[in-house]
Amino acid sequence: MKFHLPRAIAFIFFFTLTGKLKAQVKPNYYTDYHVHLQDSATVQLGYRMMKAFHLKATRMDSLCFDADTIIKRLDRAKFYSAWIISNAYWFGSPATPVENEYEEVKKQNNWIVVQAERYPDRLKAFMSVNPLKPYAIGEIERCAGSKRFTGLKLHFANSKINLFDKAQVKQLQNVFAVANKYHLLLLVHFRDGQKWDGAANTEILLKQILPFAGNTKMVIAHMAGWGGYDRQTDKALSLIAAYLHSGKTPHLYLDVSAVFPLGSDKDPVKPIKGRVAWAPLTALKKQIEKIGTDHIVFGTDWPLTDIDTYIKILNESLGKQTTQQILNTRVLTK
Repeated sequence: MKFHLPRAIAFIFFFTLTGKLKAQVKPNYYTDYHVHLQDSATVQLGYRMMKAFHLKATRMDSLCFDADTIIKRLDRAKFYSAWIISNAYWFGSPATPVENEYEEVKKQNNWIVVQAERYPDRLKAFMSVNPLKPYAIGEIERCAGSKRFTGLKLHFANSKINLFDKAQVKQLQNVFAVANKYHLLLLVHFRDGQKWDGAANTEILLKQILPFAGNTKMVIAHMAGWGGYDRQTDKALSLIAAYLHSGKTPHLYLDVSAVFPLGSDKDPVKPIKGRVAWAPLTALKKQIEKIGTDHIVFGTDWPLTDIDTYIKILNESLGKQTTQQILNTRVLTK
């Protein structure tokens, strides 16, 4: 998810939420690896966040989504499971300060794990936190110590992380080390802003931060971008592909959530004679071929879009064979 609320969504879903909706079918083993729930506190903060970023709200932004919502959409698509992400990091965002911040962060993390425990075989809870906050390590240890969480979500853009700040890099090293200590999977929104050097930031991540995760599995969201696909994301993926093929870590993955639509297929500037025009889809396909679909997982960034809708887009853009291979990739949680 971007550091603002979900973008305009084409489909509105109405749900009948009842305890009787608990899974009656045996879906396939597919997983949606990037799902956001919304309680009333998140909805209220979300409107503040959109106002701060001059964004227009959609109806979906006003709805609450709980565990029953997610299970119903999984069953509809014949998916088995989902990683559900706490929105606690929103409450630690410097863009929208809240009163009693840490208490609100704890409430969000507590709420997401309660939702996951309603369907323990199918929903995996990911706590979240702004890693730069003074309470960050303590909150990670609190959640991890409960042994109720599968992983930790970090959002570099929402937390306004600057990897060229040595103090922030040191703090991230500590956070990654704690995640490794408690065997928490990492789901990281890596891109931190519009003006972002993909190569330089990725080099810092891979060389200075990722080693502190040890053998912890890590998924980089949105194919290392923050929605769509541009030249800087492409530069980031080039380094990630080389890193994966170096054999340094078999534990690194990327998810395809929010990548499509890609954006313009043309250069935003006047073409230079002799230079090949920027074609995002062509560039992305080349990077996927280099990385290998065994390191790419499926995600929707719900409520940005739903499963069947996004699979259709992937089939049309990447081809059914590549899409199926991505759907088959699994990140084991144990």
